[in-house]
Amino acid sequence: MNIVTTVFDVYKLDDATLNAGGKKYHLNEYVSGFSMHATLSWHTVDHMFIPVHVKAKHHWVLAVISYNHRCIYVYDSLSAAGHDKAVLTEIEKLAKVIPICLIECKFNGNKVIDIDNHPNYKLNDKMDPFGVSIVENVPQQPSGSFDCGLYMVTYVECLTFGEVVPCIDFDPDLIRIRYTSLLWDYSTRKANAKAQSDDEAPMRPLRITELIEGTEVVDI
Repeated sequence: MNIVTTVFDVYKLDDATLNAGGKKYHLNEYVSGFSMHATLSWHTVDHMFIPVHVKAKHHWVLAVISYNHRCIYVYDSLSAAGHDKAVLTEIEKLAKVIPICLIECKFNGNKVIDIDNHPNYKLNDKMDPFGVSIVENVPQQPSGSFDCGLYMVTYVECLTFGEVVPCIDFDPDLIRIRYTSLLWDYSTRKANAKAQSDDEAPMRPLRITELIEGTEVVDI
């Protein structure tokens, strides 16, 4: 978000290369898929997950860019009147700079969206900010906790393997145990393979879960 904020603060309409102070910013590299482990260009997917740090609140939220809806959906684990205003301030910066970067990277020419006839595009100029929608009724972190990052990652997992975040409370302790186990397993296999980067790590095998006598099933 630091790059997004800086580009937003210095961007001018006649600056076609998004340069500022002699330094080229790399947001376009992410849009084109050159600076991500997944190496996927944004035009090849329908949604993009972006973790957003709300510095004023020392808080993390999840922004989901939907290209078909031309909207940014915000998943926040600590929703409150005064808090929401600070979150929206950061998200609105993203909503304004994303169209600029998509134009710069010729996104609309690569993505199979008929912007002249698509209901969410034809009434908007290419430079208009994306819409912003706060998703309601998502699980909230316990009052006084610092679990925003944990909840944000869990939102991502829910949306990756399903269409919505369930309206049930999460158990932060169980989630920590689960993610710790997954990371420990991954790091062990990576070390055994003598991998030096994520790209060189072995593919994650398909997990087969079997219930045996005495197994306790816990819904998270």
